[in-house]
Amino acid sequence: MIIIKYVCARKTCGKEVTKKELSALPGIKCSHCGFRILYKKRPDIIKRIKVQ
Repeated sequence: MIIIKYVCARKTCGKEVTKKELSALPGIKCSHCGFRILYKKRPDIIKRIKVQ
C-alpha cells in the first residue's frame, strides 16, 4: 500500500502531510501552519517500462 503524502506550499513551512492527517481537519489545509495550498508528492518508486 502506498501512502499518499502532500507537501505544504508555504516556503517557511514545507512540512509533509499524510492523507490521514488531512481527513482529520475540516477542509484542506496544512496541519502545521494552516496554509491552504498543498502539492501532491511524487512516490519514491521509479517505474520502468520496456519499449518495443
